[in-house]
Amino acid sequence: MTRGAQTRIALGALAALALLASCGERRGALELTVGAEIDALARAPTPSVLVVERVAQDRTTAELTRVTLPASELDLGDQNRNEIASIRVTGLDAAGARVVWGETLPVQLGALEGTTLPVFVQRVGELARLPGALEPIVEAPRVGLVLGRFVVAASGASTALYDLLALAQRTPPALTRPARSLVAIQSAVVAIDEAGATSYDLSTGATADIPAPTGGTWADVAGGTTVLARDGTQLVVGATRASGGPTAKVLRVDAQGITTFVSLAAAREGACAAWLDGRGLVVVGGSPTAAGVEVLAPDAPVGAPLAFAPDPTRGCAAAPVGASEVLVVGGAPGSPAAPPRAVDIACATGCAPSPWPGVLEAADASAVVLGDGSVLVAGDASDGTRVFRVARGAEPVAIPVRAARRGARVTALPSGAALLVGGARELEQFAP
Repeated sequence: MTRGAQTRIALGALAALALLASCGERRGALELTVGAEIDALARAPTPSVLVVERVAQDRTTAELTRVTLPASELDLGDQNRNEIASIRVTGLDAAGARVVWGETLPVQLGALEGTTLPVFVQRVGELARLPGALEPIVEAPRVGLVLGRFVVAASGASTALYDLLALAQRTPPALTRPARSLVAIQSAVVAIDEAGATSYDLSTGATADIPAPTGGTWADVAGGTTVLARDGTQLVVGATRASGGPTAKVLRVDAQGITTFVSLAAAREGACAAWLDGRGLVVVGGSPTAAGVEVLAPDAPVGAPLAFAPDPTRGCAAAPVGASEVLVVGGAPGSPAAPPRAVDIACATGCAPSPWPGVLEAADASAVVLGDGSVLVAGDASDGTRVFRVARGAEPVAIPVRAARRGARVTALPSGAALLVGGARELEQFAP
């Protein structure tokens, strides 16, 4: 039957959630895990109310139940066994503030019967180490998210693979070429270097060399960061690479894996880039002579320079923060320290970045937008990777890193959280 999968949760000291389906079907379980942060549920302020929600694929939510703790069991009621949804668990303190959060990947609710699905829960506003570890340690990795589930971290020929559903390491693909750039396409990852590109299918183990499309070479984009558009298109921006020479080429990969070369208006090196919905690819810095900002519209073959003075900044990161604004963080001419600043691509003449409060030290930076609209930034300082949370009108907030590392990257998750990957065995997740 489609409906009638009545679910029930047993709360064994907030350690395990057992779902019981009706009509004699097998019991399934959601198990709360805190990874290496063993005090996540015990630290004051402790959660006094547990809220369980269903999160649909369009990110709309429906509260299933809430219970005052301590409790032995709670009932989630009738659920559509064919529905695909995530389960979100939120712990509220006595004042009603969120203190603990966790969310599964999307699953078919009926498929939980007879299985145990782990839910990683953590304190909000902090980094927390996920269960397990990544081997080998991947320094300064390129990171891809395959099928929304598998985190692939690659640097050179070193590769690590983590399963966000099972919360466990998996055997990574054996790369036959260094991953100077990385693209995730359906169930495969594509490693790009100056000599070529090869796909590695995580489902079948098949590999295949990919011919370069007309209008460019793999060497034109190797080393570039991959930027994701909302429609699933990915852009490997050669101008963001730290070495290899200035380049204007951009590899555009659509959701079906079809590749085309397009171009910026100017060759750059060490620039930063972000996707701005409704506008396109925004590229900042990386040249002492070209316009400081340019935009490559979604279907345009060539970028358009904007009226910003040249910006030689290298090693910065960029993230969208409004309908026409992109936040630029990290990197500076001759120094890794620079104030956050926003560029407004709606500006037509005499344009200049708008400074945000504070200064943060983040060389070779990466940045992602969190579910609450703030930006999480990671970059290197003299003592290793530092992480900051940046919000409009406020000083950057330093977020302590749990495991000392260098060359780490942040990558966004569909849940609105973010992962810190690379430079150490541990994966760390930030929950806003």
